[in-house]
Amino acid sequence: MLEPAYFYDLLAPHAAEVDVWRTAYHHRMADAAAIVEWVSATGLRPFLDPLTATEKAGFLAAYTAGIESGYPPRSDGKRLLAFPRVFIVARRAG
Repeated sequence: MLEPAYFYDLLAPHAAEVDVWRTAYHHRMADAAAIVEWVSATGLRPFLDPLTATEKAGFLAAYTAGIESGYPPRSDGKRLLAFPRVFIVARRAG
């Protein structure tokens, strides 16, 4: 994800005002498998698409194990998936 400063520098010379900020939404997920399912439809697609079914199964097993350790269960047993977003509000000059 590009830094907010990148967007500011891109827009500021052409705008009267630019506000840029980044935030993360924390989605409550049931378990590591739910996180893998969530990202499989978007961010993982370029990695999964070229794989055979056997390769895909091995990749997903290893990826799920990494998610398991990287996103520990919270006090209620759920996992929190940080989903970052950059917001930009620009007002044109003149």
